[in-house]
Amino acid sequence: MVSIPASFPSSVEDETARPTRPSVTWDLDLYKDYKSSSKATASSGHGDRQETGHGVQPKVYFLRPRTSQPSVFFSLMDSSEAALSKFLPKSHLSRVIIRDNLSVQRIYETEVKASDKTKKKMSHLYDHLKKKFLTDQLRKLGRWRQESMNIQQYLDKIR
Repeated sequence: MVSIPASFPSSVEDETARPTRPSVTWDLDLYKDYKSSSKATASSGHGDRQETGHGVQPKVYFLRPRTSQPSVFFSLMDSSEAALSKFLPKSHLSRVIIRDNLSVQRIYETEVKASDKTKKKMSHLYDHLKKKFLTDQLRKLGRWRQESMNIQQYLDKIR
């Protein structure tokens, strides 16, 4: 048999005095009464086997529910986020917002990279077209000079 310390009271009235108590206890007084009555029956000669407390019934005590302390919200969130988290305490609102901000930031960085790349390409294209235009103009000017020289020589010969 399992021995139970004497520090556990056997009555329900002492329930408020004890901080921790098992939810099931055995009433040892009933066991003593049963044991003394079983000795009387065993001595009458019904066998050598000694019965071990079949009449003892456990007492079940329901533990009192713990009183929950009111939650105190301390946060660096603004009032609207705090209100949302108060109504939705199990939601991961801050994580969602941070994740959303990170994805928006990544999209923004991608757009900036794309626009910088486009600007760079356009800058190179502008420089290329400017150079091409100037070389074409210089060729035309050189051709006109050559033609004008030929015409000038012809006019000089005619005079």
